[in-house]
Amino acid sequence: MSANYAPIAYFAFNRPAHTERTLAALAANPQAEATDLHVFVDGARNEAECPLVAKVLDAVRAVQGFRTVTVHASKANQGLYSAITGGVSRVLADAGRVIVVEDDILVSPFFLAYMNEGLDRFESDLRVGSIHAYSPPIAGLPDHFFLRGGDCWGWATWTDRWSLYREDTHELVSELVANDQIDAYLSIYGHHSLVHLIKRAWGRNFSWASNWHASLFLAGKLTLHPGRSHVENIGNDGTGTHAADSGIYATKTTESYDGIGAVHVLHDSDCAKAMRDFMDGVACETPYRILRRKLVTLLFKWNAHLIFAKQRGRTGANV
Repeated sequence: MSANYAPIAYFAFNRPAHTERTLAALAANPQAEATDLHVFVDGARNEAECPLVAKVLDAVRAVQGFRTVTVHASKANQGLYSAITGGVSRVLADAGRVIVVEDDILVSPFFLAYMNEGLDRFESDLRVGSIHAYSPPIAGLPDHFFLRGGDCWGWATWTDRWSLYREDTHELVSELVANDQIDAYLSIYGHHSLVHLIKRAWGRNFSWASNWHASLFLAGKLTLHPGRSHVENIGNDGTGTHAADSGIYATKTTESYDGIGAVHVLHDSDCAKAMRDFMDGVACETPYRILRRKLVTLLFKWNAHLIFAKQRGRTGANV
């Protein structure tokens, strides 16, 4: 593996305890001492948050274990969407590749080895859009596999692939409808993926991740996934801006890593089905929940077509 390790773009806000814990886990990776760390700390939304943001800044300014540490502190509150898209673009402009970690992503000791190997190995393979580190607790997954689209819990990409990112959610939804890709989109992460994207179009959330997944999906790009997770999300405790208090995604990080090995650079439909069933909670669904999921899916597919119709009306028939 190349010793030219990708820089890390790390994003924090108002959770000092999460920040200290996740930065310590990153620093415990053997490659950290040869890795440049860029920490982006968003500004407080109100006076009550100022002490928490100040504690986060104290924590990141004291961090050790990396080749360099650069702190980018925003005086104003940008929000998660602008903070992450701007920070990722800033690091990529200088380095050409980036590993992205948020303050609730607790990494394994093998995280940087895996991410850098993936970046090195698939940089010239334009079928690949990104490398992803999280895997839910699903039995029987292969060691590594590819899915169409992108993901957001510990990920990495290159400048040319990030250039595919599209900000206009209405255009993304409209293109899914126009190309008859809604069902294919639903087949990977289930109905929640469409719900989040439609709500982003409505302005009901400000997540960047739905657009990233849809952008790579529509570009036909693949993301590498591990069968055993290299990260644990510790932010599903109700403290995050866009994360609810939930343990359904809890997983233990892998205790070993032997490299990526042989993997077919193709969308794995079996893994996609396993992922969709997990995300939709199929294994523990009651008849009521099955009916509810189907109705919610129909409702949001209908809303996708409404967005498409309105977009076509604004831009003409060539949508």
